[in-house]
Amino acid sequence: MKALNISLVVLAVILGATADGFNERGRKTLGHALEAAEKVALLCAGLFSGTWLVLVSYVAFRVALFDIIRNLSKGDPIFYLGTSSIWDRFFRQYPIFGVTFMRIIFLTLAISISLRYL
Repeated sequence: MKALNISLVVLAVILGATADGFNERGRKTLGHALEAAEKVALLCAGLFSGTWLVLVSYVAFRVALFDIIRNLSKGDPIFYLGTSSIWDRFFRQYPIFGVTFMRIIFLTLAISISLRYL
């Protein structure tokens, strides 16, 4: 059951990031369909796990993986940080290795919570 919950949470992050990339490339129909699938995957993860920690796990996986997957689906460089979102503007003031280290910390947190509690 843990593998299913972890898979659903990671799938939700992948679907959401890919949807965002497609929406920005102008492929809005596919992007919106992927956004809906993201919500379904997250809802299923919450129903199967029966704990609120699925939300904490989702946020940690999202912080760790979202930008990388979005950049790949949009065609940007993997560590690209934009200039318009608050998130990107905040992280632009730090060196890329610091941002990458933070993402590794959040990925470790997400995996630990998922393996222990989901």
